[in-house]
Amino acid sequence: MAKTDNLIRASDFAVFVKGMRGDWVAHPDTGRIYSNCIQDFIKPAPSSGYPSIHIEVKHGDSEYKGKISLHRAIWILCRGIPTSLNAEVDHIDRNKENNRLENLRLVFRDENRIRKLTYENAEEIRRRYAAGEKQRTLAQAYGISKTSVGEIVRRETYKHPPKAMQSGRL
Repeated sequence: MAKTDNLIRASDFAVFVKGMRGDWVAHPDTGRIYSNCIQDFIKPAPSSGYPSIHIEVKHGDSEYKGKISLHRAIWILCRGIPTSLNAEVDHIDRNKENNRLENLRLVFRDENRIRKLTYENAEEIRRRYAAGEKQRTLAQAYGISKTSVGEIVRRETYKHPPKAMQSGRL
């Protein structure tokens, strides 16, 4: 087990607190979150291609502000905080707007990336970045985060072509 495997994201904890306080109530059948503070459903805004919501939690002198994807917030409110930093919430049908709980599942980061991109996509991202395109533009074009684009460009992920390509066989 890696040293960071038992840590949690601050945004996950903030959502959990909102749920425990009763500030936010998930509606798993619609994929929406009701806020008892504003007496209405939270209206997400797009971020890296995913509907995201802003979080603000105050406790004593401490304050946390951030954002989280709507589908991850739904998961946390309904199922709890994932126990690994490598856990991602995946849309089973790949529709980023379908945030119903029945369409969400927890997967490891590597498995989720494999579903999103091919090695050829990663090579294209590297070429486009080298030609001067911004990480934000590439992230939006491929439906991934800016962080993922940076990891691809630095060859931290998608380092090697699949075995079939290396050997010349399909």
